[in-house]
Amino acid sequence: NYSNQSALYLGCSASVINTTQTGQWEISKTDDNTLTINPSSLRQAEHSVGLNINSDSSIIKFNGNELVNVGTDQTITGRKTFADTTLGTSSTSTSGEIEGQWTIIKRNAGELYICRTADQNTDNRGLMISADGNTLTFNGSVIAGTGATNGATNGSVNYSAGNPILWGVNSVDTNGGFYSDGPKVYWRAKPITLGAVPP
Repeated sequence: NYSNQSALYLGCSASVINTTQTGQWEISKTDDNTLTINPSSLRQAEHSVGLNINSDSSIIKFNGNELVNVGTDQTITGRKTFADTTLGTSSTSTSGEIEGQWTIIKRNAGELYICRTADQNTDNRGLMISADGNTLTFNGSVIAGTGATNGATNGSVNYSAGNPILWGVNSVDTNGGFYSDGPKVYWRAKPITLGAVPP
């Protein structure tokens, strides 16, 4: 006879039937056409235990809590920990990188990297924020933050391809740059006269 229910049991006994073994799991389809993955000993008719996908594959629930619902905006509560996020993934491959792909990854030491996926295991490639959040590095060059050696230690950014322009320091020194106290703009501690420039 036709049955609208079926199940695959993992870790069942090879010698007895109609029993539930310790540690046994099941993947089951029920009369309501939903798919559930759960420990066999915790099976619930309303699918409140384990991972459950509804009949039209639009809703995923875990232990009765909705994780995905394609018909509504998604809200995730609680702390979710991810090792990395990959941008520009392939719909046909689950491993390796593809051309033009980027990765946002937290390293074991706590640094946050934004880089091309192809460069994620190469030293001094990409943008890096230190584990304490105080230093910004690009391709191995410290460009801002505490302890910067070729950038600025006060949150300014030293840049411009070998022609330093230092913002935020009111100094007469040769590495002094543009500074503003709000109403006025200074360059090397000298006020800059501002006026209309004719087109």
